[in-house]
Amino acid sequence: MKLKTLLVLLSLAASGVALSTELYRWTDDGGRVYYGARADVPQRYASRAVPASTPLPPGTTVCEARWHQYAASAACFDQYRLVGGGLKPEAFQRCTEVPQPDCN
Repeated sequence: MKLKTLLVLLSLAASGVALSTELYRWTDDGGRVYYGARADVPQRYASRAVPASTPLPPGTTVCEARWHQYAASAACFDQYRLVGGGLKPEAFQRCTEVPQPDCN
């Protein structure tokens, strides 16, 4: 079972999310994970920030990996949101749409 989980995690990491600006992943003091551009990382968490494409820690479940991929996709699209709503057309050229996972 562990080998299957590892293979799924590796395939998710290899597929990645197409990013226009390199996104970063960081964890706050409460353990919540965030994604955003380097400029979005609060100064106090800068030392914890890693590129979003960095492999997830060992022990990450398949479901958790899917949620991370979804969050990275959403952060990519956030860069192209318009003030009045909607997205700039290039968002769909530079970001990969990832559906919300159906696992918890």
